[in-house]
Order: sequence, then C-alpha cells, then structure tokens
Amino acid sequence: MSGFGRGRGGWNYSNQNQGFGKGGGNSYSGSKGGGGKGGRGNQQQQQWQGGGGSQYDNSGGKGSSKGRGKGGRQYSSWGGGSKGGGSKGGGGGGNSQLPVRQATLSGHTDTVTCLTVSEAKSQCFSGSKDGTIRIWGWANGFECQHTLPVGAPVECIMTLDSWLIAGTATAGASHGIVKAWNMDSSFEQSLEGHQGSIYCLAQGGAYLFSGGDDMGIKTWQYQNDKFEPVIELKGHQSPIQVMKAAGNVLLSADRTGTVSMWDLNTGTSTLTIATGHTDMLMAMWVEESYLFTASLDGRVKTWQSDGTPLYEHGVTNQHGQPSGITALLLTTEKDGGEPVLITACNDNALKMWKMPTFDRRGILGSKAGHADIVRCMAKGPGNSFFTGAMDRTIMVWEFL
Repeated sequence: MSGFGRGRGGWNYSNQNQGFGKGGGNSYSGSKGGGGKGGRGNQQQQQWQGGGGSQYDNSGGKGSSKGRGKGGRQYSSWGGGSKGGGSKGGGGGGNSQLPVRQATLSGHTDTVTCLTVSEAKSQCFSGSKDGTIRIWGWANGFECQHTLPVGAPVECIMTLDSWLIAGTATAGASHGIVKAWNMDSSFEQSLEGHQGSIYCLAQGGAYLFSGGDDMGIKTWQYQNDKFEPVIELKGHQSPIQVMKAAGNVLLSADRTGTVSMWDLNTGTSTLTIATGHTDMLMAMWVEESYLFTASLDGRVKTWQSDGTPLYEHGVTNQHGQPSGITALLLTTEKDGGEPVLITACNDNALKMWKMPTFDRRGILGSKAGHADIVRCMAKGPGNSFFTGAMDRTIMVWEFL
C-alpha cells in the first residue's frame, strides 16, 4: 500500500513492533479496533493526503479586543527552526521540548472557528463567529493586514491559488452560503443553495465541495468566469462536519461518525466506514494511506484506506475522564524529526502524541496556551502551527 510521499519516509504501521500493527502495540494505551466497516462499493486501495481543522458547535463568549500580534519577536527565519523568543509551558512527555509560542494574535471578538495558511503569501487566514475573516502576515512581524466583513458567522475557510473561500453559518432567517473572493482581481461571488449552516469545504480536481447541516455535498466548478453548481453527493444522514480531498477521492465525515469515500470521476460512493464513535465526530486527518478520526468521546481511531480499523487511542483529562477532541493536526517536532499528532481537547489543552506509537509527547495547558477550547489548527511553515480558540485569539507555535 503506497502512501502520499509527504517526506516522512513512509509509515509502515502494519509492520511496527510497537504502536500500530500486528506485532505488538505495547506502548499504545488504546485498544485495538473500534468501530467497523460499512458497505463497500469498491475495494480498490485509495491514496489520500492530509488536511486539518474542524468546527466546534459551542459559541464563544463575546468581548472586544484590539491590536496586532503580540508576544512574538521578529525572526527572519521564523518557521524554519530558528531559536529564541516565545514562552514555554505545559508538561509531561519526557525530555522532549514543547513547542514555543511565538505570537498571540488578537482582534476577533468571538470564537475563532477556522484557520488556513498560505506559505506562498506568508499569510494566515482566520474565520470567526464575529462574521469576519482576518488576514495575518508574518513577513515583517505578525500583524493583521486586512479584516474582511463576511456578513454572517464564518464556519470554514480555505485558499485555492488566488481564491479565498468561506462557508458561513445561518444568520437570522438566512441560510449559510459559500462566499468566494479572488484576491488578485477583487471578484466576489456568493454560492447559494445550502439549507442551514456550512461546516466544511474541500477542493479536488476541478471541483469545489461544500457540506453542512443539510447533509448533502454540493459540487461547484469554476467555468465561464464564475463558480457554477454541478451535482450534489447524497448519502449522509447527519450534518457533514469535515471533508478531505486528494486526486480523484473525496472523504466526508458526518457528526454521527459515518465516513464516506467518493470517486470524483463518477460521483459515486465507493466506501462507507461506520467509525463507532459515541459522541460527535469533530475531526479527520489523512496521512499517507491512513485515516484518523476523532470525536468528543475522547477517542482517536486509525483506519487503513480500505476501511479496516487498526487501533484506537483514548485521551483523558487530569481526572482520568474522557477528554473530548475538537481538532487534529499532524506535524513534525523539527526538520526531519519524528511526527507528532496534536489533539485539541475540551479541557482547553493541546495534547501531543509521538507517531506512530501514540507515546505521550507533552501537554500545553491553559497556563501556557489558550484560556478556552481550541476549535481549529493549521500547519505553518517549517515546524510551526497555528491554533484558534473560543478565547477569540490565535496562537502561533513552533518546535525549535
């Protein structure tokens, strides 16, 4: 089974002597399996590629805050493993150093629901329930370069070449819409048709996908100088929370834990996975030929690309109770270093795990990080990543 070749040298879980696979798992605190496979229309092995981010259903407290990014120094090599600045915190996980906070970005007046990063433009885009998208640059130190009024709470965002695309929540009597801005030409378009809020976006091939409350995946194609509707992919029985696309494959996950795989050449569902999560599925990540799902039940489950369950890992709080997971991110602790899975949890902590063994890597609690639940995460340049939370801030972290 081939992977995506993301520079990690390949993860051969099935042959590991610890962690995933048939040969042990002695460092794995979770149990093997979990959930099960659903109806399979096509057993062809698929190759996926990763993504990140998710939405959390609680609204954050309102308030006002001003200013630019604070707490970060200007490092010309930021995002490339440079040293200095920031603050440390958290605990656990042996002698490995925790990521350093390089900046705290303030300005949103409600929960930060979504993040996306454009390394080419040296920009981070943040969406919020306050109805705005903020564009942050780091070329000359962290600063808010522009605030874009959207007109409704923003639930998801993505960039695609020169396009910035957002999905909104319902606002009063208005249903959510997909809004697209061409950042080069200032062309703007609103894509209507969804009933309820829109929670996720994805792009695969020539198509843009949107999903949310109405349980259908709407497909859009840019042609004749605008986005036009194509078809709707149907099959989910609850709101669609997260989607990932790669090549001719689209993965969609709904809140009750059903994951569907779609062949983008035919528009048909080729695989359904009943993950067995016992609370709302919040996040999904794809790495090489492996799928990760995470839920408010405090479980991270790992699957082969044919839907076979591999392992599940339980995340708990300081009292030993399940710690609901709101977002997932896979990154590396340093250039060429070991991969680290980060779980954002509803006890306000970021909990880190060495991959593929799920050995504990460390914790960033509220004293070192966010004062409220982290709703979204995004990879930055090098070994850095961004987190957005219900405390209305974005934090920039880096493994040094």
